[in-house]
Amino acid sequence: MAPTSFEAFREYTGWKRPGHDHGCPPVEVVPGVWTAHYHDIDTHEKLVAATKGAPIKLVVNSALSQCACRTGFYGPDVIVMEIDLEDDPNERKYFDQGKPSTSTVADKSVPLKLRCAGDAKKDFTAVSMAIEAVLASGGHVLIHCMASLSRSAAFVLSHVMRTRNLTLLEAAQVVKPKWDALWPCDRFAFQLIEYESELAKPYRFSRAELTTLLVQAAASGAAVAVLLLTALQRLA
Repeated sequence: MAPTSFEAFREYTGWKRPGHDHGCPPVEVVPGVWTAHYHDIDTHEKLVAATKGAPIKLVVNSALSQCACRTGFYGPDVIVMEIDLEDDPNERKYFDQGKPSTSTVADKSVPLKLRCAGDAKKDFTAVSMAIEAVLASGGHVLIHCMASLSRSAAFVLSHVMRTRNLTLLEAAQVVKPKWDALWPCDRFAFQLIEYESELAKPYRFSRAELTTLLVQAAASGAAVAVLLLTALQRLA
């Protein structure tokens, strides 16, 4: 499939940001991976009910400033992975929803981290690997932010992209039928597109790095390495 463009992604998710009261019920998006609005899982009892008693062993909280859960919040058997990430400021959210808004961009007292959405991409792989480890042990994972339409959606999508070798648009086509409130903000959408590009590129050694590795392998008696090193030297 062709690389995902921002326009194609937004055509699929819809151009208008859903409201925080979107009403989507908790759901197992892909096997073993759940998401929910925080008000549906803000106690241990609600978490158990929302996930129908699934063996939740890891909760990824990507809205630390708004959601109180930390390790121990859901009891001793549930680890909470803390991702310190801010979404778009409220005036941008209101603008996207067609509501009246007043910008605070000229207010010097507004902290830098609250002026725009943060960097989700730096944690995509770490979160995905943590999810894989829990699934491999037989546990389930729940990923949330406040309304679970932007921050947590970005982590669900990046995990599906990485583990299923899908483009962003393909991953969205897997997730949105289960979780209609899927709407990573514009900055997260572009970070997901960058992540798609990174996942699509196999690691490339420089000629110097490759030569060094092959020399080391040849010295250990690897016949294939000797042949590859010879070929590389002839190309030089």
